[in-house]
Amino acid sequence: MKKLASFFSIFALFLVLIMPQSAAAATTYNAGASSPSTIYAYSLNQWSEDGFWDLRNINSIPDTAVVTAAKLNWSICTSCGMNYNTTSVGLFVQNGSGDWMDSGFYNYNFGGQPVKQIWFTSFKSTKFNSFGYIQPNLTILWEDSASAKSGSFMLNESPNGILADKDNLVEKQEVTLVNLEEE
Repeated sequence: MKKLASFFSIFALFLVLIMPQSAAAATTYNAGASSPSTIYAYSLNQWSEDGFWDLRNINSIPDTAVVTAAKLNWSICTSCGMNYNTTSVGLFVQNGSGDWMDSGFYNYNFGGQPVKQIWFTSFKSTKFNSFGYIQPNLTILWEDSASAKSGSFMLNESPNGILADKDNLVEKQEVTLVNLEEE
């Protein structure tokens, strides 16, 4: 029993000293799936419609919080003839820059981006029947040096009023990425 207690004590010390971000009290925030929650494509090798997440007014995240890593999980329409090997998905920030994502894996190329902005995703596929779709969920790991907080949140079930529509995003694509104050 003492060995087990010693093991857990050493493990806890490891978390605090070696991995302080993971040991900090993590905040999990569930804000919603992309809007719309199902993103369709109707032409092979062409970008699909976009799915959006508007994180500008999330009160539980500090205004100065920055991304450590982003993860996008998605399901595909297998009955449409799609498969993961022929589907490429991108995650983008409000200025249009982004990166390719692998479902279920963290991408650290978004490190340093402000959390509080509009995020969007789109996909291309080389194989589906008459149409294809994905259903994405976004998870963001973040930290805030000003408040010494860190955490993560996963976006799935959508409450009203949090997500942006495509028309609002188009107006904001030219916005410089800055830390936005809460309204």
